[in-house]
Amino acid sequence: MRASAVLNFLRVHGGALRRVCVLGILAATATAAAFAADQWIKPTAEELAMKSVPGYPGVPAAILFKEEITRDDMHVVQHYDRIKILTEEGKEYANVELNFVSTGGGNSDFSDDLTVGDISGRTIHSDGTVIPFTGKPYLKTLEKGDGYKVQSRVFTLPDVEVGSIIEYRYATRYNDNVYESPSWIIQGKLFMRAAHFVWYPTNREMQNEDGQLINAISWFPILPEGVTLGHRAQPGGGPNGADQQIYEVTVKDVPPSPEADYMPPIGSFTYRVLFNFTPYRSTDEYWKNEGKHWSKSANNFIGPDSSLRAATQKVIEGATTDDEKLHKIYAAVMALENSDYTRERSQKEDKAAGVAKVSTAGDVYRRGRGNSTEMVYVFIGMARAAGMKAYAMLVPDRANRLFAPMWMTTRQFSNTVAIVNVGGKEQFFGPGERYTPYGQLQWEYTYSKGMRQTDNGTDFALTPPMSYKETRTDRVANLTMTEDGKVTGTIDMTYHGATALRWRQQALRGDEESLRHGLRTSLEELLPKTLEVKVVSIDNLTDYEKPLAVKFEAKGTVGTPTGKRLVLPVDLFTASEHAEFTQEKRDLAVYFHYPQTVLDAQRINLPATMSVEAVPPAGKLTMPNAAVYSLEATPAANNVTVRRSFLFGEILVLPKDYPQLRTYYSQFQAKDQESIVLKVAPAVAVSMGNSQ
Repeated sequence: MRASAVLNFLRVHGGALRRVCVLGILAATATAAAFAADQWIKPTAEELAMKSVPGYPGVPAAILFKEEITRDDMHVVQHYDRIKILTEEGKEYANVELNFVSTGGGNSDFSDDLTVGDISGRTIHSDGTVIPFTGKPYLKTLEKGDGYKVQSRVFTLPDVEVGSIIEYRYATRYNDNVYESPSWIIQGKLFMRAAHFVWYPTNREMQNEDGQLINAISWFPILPEGVTLGHRAQPGGGPNGADQQIYEVTVKDVPPSPEADYMPPIGSFTYRVLFNFTPYRSTDEYWKNEGKHWSKSANNFIGPDSSLRAATQKVIEGATTDDEKLHKIYAAVMALENSDYTRERSQKEDKAAGVAKVSTAGDVYRRGRGNSTEMVYVFIGMARAAGMKAYAMLVPDRANRLFAPMWMTTRQFSNTVAIVNVGGKEQFFGPGERYTPYGQLQWEYTYSKGMRQTDNGTDFALTPPMSYKETRTDRVANLTMTEDGKVTGTIDMTYHGATALRWRQQALRGDEESLRHGLRTSLEELLPKTLEVKVVSIDNLTDYEKPLAVKFEAKGTVGTPTGKRLVLPVDLFTASEHAEFTQEKRDLAVYFHYPQTVLDAQRINLPATMSVEAVPPAGKLTMPNAAVYSLEATPAANNVTVRRSFLFGEILVLPKDYPQLRTYYSQFQAKDQESIVLKVAPAVAVSMGNSQ
């Protein structure tokens, strides 16, 4: 299975860079009793009677109060949550899962051994009745690997009903040798009446994973208007009489984070404050030095060493141009086992199998297996060994976030791609993502700002956008109708680019049956509900340089009889289409994952007892500089053929252009819902009516 985002990040960056280690050995500074939770907040009469949130009708619940206090020298974060349940749906918030990632095993100085405990809670009914939580939370392991574990503390608060207030406290702890700067996520799914965040950072001398002394704290605040990050020093409030630095934020009436269809990846730009321990004094200094460190580390791994050079010469034998050589190199790397799509072996397993520790791209190639980042490094190393200039680039996943240079952390990047100068022109490659075609990137890493290697160090750069020509779906239906209105035939779906890659990678995560089920249901969601389909064949599933071709058998009915006529949807592939962008105004930009082209060709062969009475007029619609749509239905003596094309070349439509987008969509979707009318012989019409 595909590795989690947590594991992917640890591979790219070698650990959580917010984490620093205290110099020397520390004794435990506190016991659980030393920071026992304060008393519960007494609910007000207004809170008990509360039934809704003004301005947010129908919300399932609301946060009355949230508090997060980080005490570095106690190595603990204390949490307190109070939630008002407003609907039946809101009762789900009584099922609490506290997810956390614990690292351990590798470098013990920087392993956090994170735990979640000291859980207490209660439910308060609207009449003031208090039901304490007396259960025992259980620990659930979600994922584990070499040196890390994703876990969850799970519990359910008792006897929750609509109108209840639920509240719970818990503490997260990490080991005495490690400090981790907090990330305050202030805005979430629920409206929040009030929240309080405090950090008491340590004043001890520390160093990061690279041995650099930590001498500063940086922060990246995104806060509501009028709210500021407070920073003050408490004289003598720290250990041994030293001054205690304090960072604090208090907020009230925080709206839910925006939610809408086709929403840009602004989740990383909701209200929050993100801190980092750092040896740097400015963003320029940070990116210059961190870029230098990352690039040096990558080059040390990439090489190429002598073994990779020798392997490269064998791979490119017979190729004369850079492009020919790189095609062969790309195919060789794609033939290696990418463990992010199979499974990661532990160090213990590798040792038992006699596999030495991997230190270079040459080691990865000899072993025949590596993770996604290592695949990219092998590709770059072989390109260099073939005499080409090749570079690594760190990129974020733009499905989830955008890169913000003012936030001083490489944790924003989730993957690595390759840049190679081929015949005097730089091209981008994604060998770390299985089945990505040569010269392309997975859509999540296209048109994305990141940090790349250059001849003189590192710099920010933008990956190229996708073209609408790269991602195309061809949908072809060839059906035959009988006198009673039933149809049988075939449907051919051909996927190019992003859609093909999605299905190919899904096949890696599951078995053939799950793939067939996914393909079938995705097609059924488009077609009339009266039409059944079955996957007959899947071609080119592992040949990433060819389109993915899927053939279906289809049977059922596709029309509605009305007397002596049978009314059909003009395009079967849009029969179940839902209206998009129905709201008149929109404050957020509209964000499409990638440009694409969809081409439909549909032929229904008719029996002698039927003829075409009417088809919609041909139509062509455009959205200037963004989209083109056309539809044409052509009747013949014994069949009717429909051709439809949809091309959309943008990924972002700004709010000012939303009215134009809305008009375009409403027009072509209305065209999609027009009908073909067939004339039916009287005796057949009676038979069809009786069969419905």
